[in-house]
Amino acid sequence: MFKKLIELINSNKKIILLRHIYPDFDAIGSQMSLYQFINDNFKNKNIKLGGDLPKEYHCIGKTQKLKQEDFKDALVIITDTAIKERIDIQDLNWLALASDVFKIDHHVNIDQYGTMEIVDSSYPATCELLTELYNNSKLVFSKLTAYYLFHGLITDTDRFMYRNVTARTFEMASILIKKGFAINDVYKNIYGLSQDEVRLKGYILSNYKISKEKIAYIILTKEVMQGFNIDDNNKISLWVNILGEIKDATAWVFFTQGKDFIRVEFRSNKCNVRDIAVKFGGGGHINASGAKLESIDQCLEVIKYFDKNFKKLKL
Repeated sequence: MFKKLIELINSNKKIILLRHIYPDFDAIGSQMSLYQFINDNFKNKNIKLGGDLPKEYHCIGKTQKLKQEDFKDALVIITDTAIKERIDIQDLNWLALASDVFKIDHHVNIDQYGTMEIVDSSYPATCELLTELYNNSKLVFSKLTAYYLFHGLITDTDRFMYRNVTARTFEMASILIKKGFAINDVYKNIYGLSQDEVRLKGYILSNYKISKEKIAYIILTKEVMQGFNIDDNNKISLWVNILGEIKDATAWVFFTQGKDFIRVEFRSNKCNVRDIAVKFGGGGHINASGAKLESIDQCLEVIKYFDKNFKKLKL
């Protein structure tokens, strides 16, 4: 199917690259890797990058304001997005104007919104999947493409600790590292913190709770985060694996309050957190999922439900 994607790229002058809302480094890294891969191998392509770009991803990401007419007869490639409603686009109806919509993803294939797709949930990151696809092709696989991909591989595996990490994952990491980019720059982009962020981490480690079934969790209200001069709950929510370092934690959950809703991140290597996320309107992977809540009061309801059903969810 990758051969078909190459044929589509070759035959389309207009290409739009999209990914999911509230992006992470796997979404941005996979999108940017395609941007670079296409530019390295195909000339005279009009490539546009869509989606909101939070400031913490300015280190590698780019974006443009897309219009409806941009989609007419364009090839649209969407990475790291399982569900159509989570595509970061102003109007989903614009996709109907495209010549083809190609989905590339590593989540469970819930929503087959593409006219064609490469989807394999055995990969812990879309960036790992793309690494293998690029490497197996006879096309240019540049240092900059590898640089973008390494961001997603490192973060979606949380430094190779979680999510379907296999020998293949390390093989793909080796392929990327051999391209010669500065690994320290990647880690600085991902893990570099302001003094306020360091202090907030200290607060989290001092104030987390442990439930009856040893589920570690923290509820971060807007007021708490504002006390540390932080107003971006989406970035903070991705710190969830801080609590995964607790030896006897069976699962760990982050609740972070934003402007319109509470973002919830579930993680575990001992139970199926996807079922919990689905119960509360979310979804994701067996070991890593997310959901949205309307009020702070619902946070403890989630933990109580998790405790009550924990034994059914054990892997």
